[in-house]
Amino acid sequence: MKRAISVLAALMLGACTHAPQLARYQPPAQAGFVNAPDQAASSEPVAEFWTRFEDEQLSSLVQRALKANTDIRSAAASLAESRAIGRLADADLWPSVNLNAGAARVRAKDSNGVPKTDNAYSVGLDVLWEVDVFGRLSDARRAAQAGVLAGEAGYRAAQLSVAAEVARNYFNLRGLQEQLRVAVASLETQRAALQLVEARESVGRGTALDTERARSLVNSTAASVPAFESALARTRYRLAVLCGLPPTGLDAELNDPRPLPGLKSFNIGGVGTPENLLRRRPDVQVAEAQLAAAAANAGVARSAWFPTITLGGTLGQNAAHAGDLGKGASYAYNLGAQLAWNVLDFGRIRANIAASDARADAAVANYESAVLAALEETEGAFINYTRSQQQAALLYDAVVASEQAALIARERFAVGSTDFLVVLDAERELLSARDRLAQAQSGAAGSLVVVYKALAGGWGGP
Repeated sequence: MKRAISVLAALMLGACTHAPQLARYQPPAQAGFVNAPDQAASSEPVAEFWTRFEDEQLSSLVQRALKANTDIRSAAASLAESRAIGRLADADLWPSVNLNAGAARVRAKDSNGVPKTDNAYSVGLDVLWEVDVFGRLSDARRAAQAGVLAGEAGYRAAQLSVAAEVARNYFNLRGLQEQLRVAVASLETQRAALQLVEARESVGRGTALDTERARSLVNSTAASVPAFESALARTRYRLAVLCGLPPTGLDAELNDPRPLPGLKSFNIGGVGTPENLLRRRPDVQVAEAQLAAAAANAGVARSAWFPTITLGGTLGQNAAHAGDLGKGASYAYNLGAQLAWNVLDFGRIRANIAASDARADAAVANYESAVLAALEETEGAFINYTRSQQQAALLYDAVVASEQAALIARERFAVGSTDFLVVLDAERELLSARDRLAQAQSGAAGSLVVVYKALAGGWGGP
């Protein structure tokens, strides 16, 4: 018995692999990111990036989305499936043992040609084991393990994507609320100016041209309000669905306007290094796992060149009467081995190997694409973040100047030193500057979210 166990163990450990060695793309080494902000540290980025904005409502929305979002639940189900497939591949390395029992009544002619009816009873254990001498099952197991790694990375990618999408839409919501507030406030000022111009016209101090120009500005500004309200509603609906709720599920909670977080003195924190980024990014991890799975599956295809060796046997009892089961004379067994080798397949194996090699080549290209895309996205996120910060700062100065210009224009018109056209131009420019500033501030916050998403910081296993 000990000798048999030793032989079986040797056969299992001696299984080889025919998986090809696929070369992974290695980008040129660089110490840091070219476009990283000056204040950024080289430490690893934080995982729960949304907490750094210190907005309780944002944190609540992200936490709800991470629990209830349909994309994350789908990724979790895919991960559970890949783990089950992995356990199945592990089990294939071991024997299968089946218990069987049967009873039959047989009528047939005996050796003398006389019809005879007999009963047959049986009970026993069937054992079947494919010995993995040439590595087919081992390579299949490696492919399944790579599928588990891809599922785990896909789950993390779904978490990161949903958290970033919630944060981006949340900042977009706050930016739209600010744009709506600016439009409503400007509309009140413009309506007051229209009343003033109408009053001046009624006493002969103004012209109908000034009145119609003022009315046109009021109507133009008023026309922007429904557009903002529509965009706000759609953004609330998007946030609700991201959190696994019906579209109107967050209307009451998100209806009240809140300011965007102050980003002027925001420290982006750690950004890590490009080398660590490629180890951390879940999309790169998925591509790497798919590359490993493709190599292992290519090994499975190559193992078809070699024979399969199966050990099997039955240990049981056969008797003509049920009461005889368990007696010494009823015991029966058989043990044996089978070798199967495909010696003529008309090119099937070769074609299957060629197909698996092509899939492996595609996996190599996909991995390189994922690496380059990760580096491109990160550098692009950095440059967009720094430039959007500069844009917001300049637009803030523009708003201050436009407010001062509008104030001067109204004062000069009140004393009759300028016409109303100057006032209208100043009001239009002020409204435009305020609207651009609100968009820039929302964009700056969103660009910071994109930075954190590109960095994919600190996400642990699911």
